[in-house]
Amino acid sequence: MTIEPRGESSVLTSHFEYLDRASRIALDSTLSFRPDFTPLSFESHGKTYRLFSVDASIPRASGAANAFTLEGMAPISAQGLLIRYWLEHGKPASIVVQPSGDSVIVRELPRLTIADVGVDPLRQFTVDGVTWGRQRIWLSASDLHIVAAFSNAGVLGFEAMEPALDPVHEPLIRHAITDRVAEAVSESRALVPRERETFALVGARLIDATGEPPIARSTVVVRNGRIEAAGPADTTNVPRGVPTVDVAGKTILPGLWDMHAHIGFAEWGPVYLASGVTTARDMGGEFDVVTQLRDAWNNGTALGPRLLMAGLVDGPGPGSFGHVTAANPDEGRAAVKRYRDAGFQQMKLYSLLDRPTVAAIIDAAHAAGMTVTGHIPQGLTMREVVEMGMDNIAHLTVRDAPGSDALRDTIAFLKQHGTVIDPTLSWNELLGRSAGTPIAAFIPRVEHVAPPLRRMLDSASGGAVTPAQAHERIARSLQIVKALHDAGVPIVAGTDKGVPGVSLAREIELYVEAGMSPLDAIRAATAVPAKVMGLADDTGTIRPGLRADLIVVDGNPLERMADIEKVVFVSTNGLLYEPTSLWRLGGFTP
Repeated sequence: MTIEPRGESSVLTSHFEYLDRASRIALDSTLSFRPDFTPLSFESHGKTYRLFSVDASIPRASGAANAFTLEGMAPISAQGLLIRYWLEHGKPASIVVQPSGDSVIVRELPRLTIADVGVDPLRQFTVDGVTWGRQRIWLSASDLHIVAAFSNAGVLGFEAMEPALDPVHEPLIRHAITDRVAEAVSESRALVPRERETFALVGARLIDATGEPPIARSTVVVRNGRIEAAGPADTTNVPRGVPTVDVAGKTILPGLWDMHAHIGFAEWGPVYLASGVTTARDMGGEFDVVTQLRDAWNNGTALGPRLLMAGLVDGPGPGSFGHVTAANPDEGRAAVKRYRDAGFQQMKLYSLLDRPTVAAIIDAAHAAGMTVTGHIPQGLTMREVVEMGMDNIAHLTVRDAPGSDALRDTIAFLKQHGTVIDPTLSWNELLGRSAGTPIAAFIPRVEHVAPPLRRMLDSASGGAVTPAQAHERIARSLQIVKALHDAGVPIVAGTDKGVPGVSLAREIELYVEAGMSPLDAIRAATAVPAKVMGLADDTGTIRPGLRADLIVVDGNPLERMADIEKVVFVSTNGLLYEPTSLWRLGGFTP
């Protein structure tokens, strides 16, 4: 990155580059600006994440008041200039970012002093609206150049900092997420629930997800965050003094589960709840981020789903993914201990692990009472890792042709070993769509997604694939999922890096398109994952004594599965919320 004077202006030239699982991610940008940091022109072309492209060109900036030029979280150096613009122009309440037209809000926080690393005190800022999720940016207090950023690339966390800050990388990020969680706690307290702790939902259709037929007109009584009674309205009494909520004509279901999440920041919490997701399994988030969010969400101090976690471990090398690697069995066992001591329920294997290390991780995890999920490491087959003890498999790794003897043999093998499949069909559909097919054609609610996230998702597709080819690929996957389900292989609903919550509804809809019954599709996102995670006696269905993780939707998902998107109430941690304020808190439009 360089900034050079050019006449009466200056030009930032930035080459932004990093490796993501051995893939080179590069973005080249130029930004010319006046001495007061008013932009004159902007060019940015390349990628900020392996799936998301940037192609922004503003040969002549508008020069309008409170306007800046930037697209996405990179180049990081341009974000420093955005803050300099904000400071120079009197700290306006918002700044319009071109070319998107989105409003960005910058705030300054108290200065941060880091001892014993030889750097000046840092000026701290938050930036809302450049990406989805509140960023934290640090500038040097002496000359206001950017020294660190805590942001996200797509929907995964992204951090950048000067080498001088390497010794304090972990405490700096821990400080950032601690502060962000504190903000989320304060924001959550400001939201007033419809009911607290004890209430009754009266008059709705009840789908309890146990496998029993629905009850046409029901009463569900919640007391102190647990289900006290659930059954036909005619025979289920509401105790005296318990407030009632009339939900006639609607449907009550257990709260939904997303069994393949990658949670990177606090905004995920309210968005998940607004879309009916009350439990999520994180599949490899940054340690300090997910553990702090888990603690705040699970104890109810901040709004978010109950969070379960699979600790990701990969082999070492430039193609490695995540912060935790293991080059040998001893390091694999140490990774298991670290995650188990922090309260993780599972281990997640990744691509570069070798056979001895995989075996050590699986054995150590099982000895510690954990199960194992994840990818099939390179050099191993699906059958080999399942025989070694892998319990769950992420993504649809079954490649045999639908209807073939090979597929039947594979399915019989998985059934015999009790293997659980997390197919992430919605992510495959979104990522593999034809460039000419808008996401709204199959996920209408994407229109309500926070604009920066929407633009990133729009930039990802299967490229030159035709609509017919994209349809053929997803149809093949649907056939395989149906065959797995029919044979009794457990299917659990997960979304990977799609639209939080919104993609989960699409995942369930795809199961119905595959030929699963609507009830079985609902159970794949409720009762089945609860059983897989050993929590069936606590959650996942609507029965007396279980957690009151409930949703109310407008319509009947058994007749029209798209109705599962129409959440009108969500019950979590003993509180009943309407989703409108939750959507807004997460940056989405209700």
